[in-house]
Amino acid sequence: MVALYYSMDSTTLFESVVYRAELPEHVDKLNKVTNDYLIKARKESKEHIYEREKKYGVKIGDHGMSYHSHGKLHHDKRMADFEMLIRSTARNVLETQGFDMSGYSLNYTEMWVQQFADQGGGHHETHVHWDNHISGFYFLKCSDRTSVPVFHDPRAGRMMLNLPIKDHTKLCYAMERQIIRPKPGTLLMFNSYLPHEFKVDNGIDPFRFIHFNIKATKK
Repeated sequence: MVALYYSMDSTTLFESVVYRAELPEHVDKLNKVTNDYLIKARKESKEHIYEREKKYGVKIGDHGMSYHSHGKLHHDKRMADFEMLIRSTARNVLETQGFDMSGYSLNYTEMWVQQFADQGGGHHETHVHWDNHISGFYFLKCSDRTSVPVFHDPRAGRMMLNLPIKDHTKLCYAMERQIIRPKPGTLLMFNSYLPHEFKVDNGIDPFRFIHFNIKATKK
């Protein structure tokens, strides 16, 4: 008996989109600006490193840590052009997605710079940014030897029905997570409900990025 099947048309519903742009022209300036914050963060972390080594009796340095600024980086006047660019781009993303933004303004809930540990082990576990609408990263220092962001399918219900993937090298519907490899100057934006993580960094090359969350509020 010959098995028959029908070739069917398809409609893609409820897409999860990660938007990407290459903006290397901002890297040098923002590295200089963020240096100030990271120098301060390193000084503030010395006590924590000392206490941790004292507790465990092992010289581990900053392994597994990350250095970061406060969450109000967008208030720094030196960031004015960049934060305005990010905010207007976020509005365009939401409008492109079909949202009526005419009665809303976009405001940062937080923006900060982060650099993973010199001795490796820096990472972020899978998470979302609740009570926000657009999140994103702007990468300042990275290479093909540093950590990468990993995005996960937000539909938790499909996890119970997963099947083996035929070819992990090809982006397809079967994928439950996807890596995006950035370079200095890469800007990524996505809806804040999209789960994401950063893989463990090996501490070979510096890994630095600006992270931001934006919320739409009624005017």
